[in-house]
Amino acid sequence: MASIPKRGRHRGPAAAFPLLELLREHPARAYSIAAAAVVLIAQYVTVPQEALLGLVAALLGAGEVTQRVENAKTAEVLHEIRAR
Repeated sequence: MASIPKRGRHRGPAAAFPLLELLREHPARAYSIAAAAVVLIAQYVTVPQEALLGLVAALLGAGEVTQRVENAKTAEVLHEIRAR
């Protein structure tokens, strides 16, 4: 089985979808859009409270993933700077 590179352009079937590449490169932007969407849904759409709480819980989980991705990118850059 071929190894999958950690960073760089995706070479699998998803490469045909530029939106997926954008999401991989900028997860914080996608998270902010999702957070704004949840707020708009909460304000303007009548949904059961349980569904809204489920959306908020999913958003918190996505925030954790986004934070870990951004932290990994920062750590990688710091490692490269210290290696010089």
